[in-house]
Amino acid sequence: MKEKVKTKTEKKKGITLKRLIIFVFILVMAIGLIIGVKWRILYNIQELNDSKRMETQWYYHSEADTTIMDVYRKGSIYKTELKQKGKDIALTYWENKQTGEAYVFFENPTKKYQRAEGGIITDLPMMEYYTEDEKVRVQMAAMPNIIITTGKYGEKDCYIISGFGGKEYIEKATGLVLATQHNNEETRKINYEFRTITDEEIAMPDINQYEIIE
Repeated sequence: MKEKVKTKTEKKKGITLKRLIIFVFILVMAIGLIIGVKWRILYNIQELNDSKRMETQWYYHSEADTTIMDVYRKGSIYKTELKQKGKDIALTYWENKQTGEAYVFFENPTKKYQRAEGGIITDLPMMEYYTEDEKVRVQMAAMPNIIITTGKYGEKDCYIISGFGGKEYIEKATGLVLATQHNNEETRKINYEFRTITDEEIAMPDINQYEIIE
């Protein structure tokens, strides 16, 4: 009788072990699927973003907590107009990447200008999460505290990337950042226009109206 009881116990243990193995297998497969889907979304976002960066004429308007920024590009020429909210402070950055000329013009309190050594970063906004590196994309996809969902920002379909108290709304059609939030408060919103930029919009300020900073 004891042998039969022992055999039944072993059978129960065997069934329990098999169930555990099946459960672990399903769990691993589910986690792998989630990571794969997240990686694919990040990959698609980067591909779309890279494609938009091939455009040579565009404009975007960006509003953050303390600043308003208008950025223009026409070919090799970039122009950024920066204003600080609530303060009488305004700057204009102008750069020709082909010739290497770069200046910053100070509008207030007096009109002055100086050469901008080392150039100016005035490209299309990137995601807060750096996704150009394949290793980083894999790491982001594997992090359980980074969640990717879908939704809308205004009328635009978006991927919503949430993590570490922040959210980014990425336009599905372009891979570009539309808005960022931290602790459920909007910290930045961006509007883009891909169109012909006029010479007037991209023109360098009249240097004769400014005093040079030596």
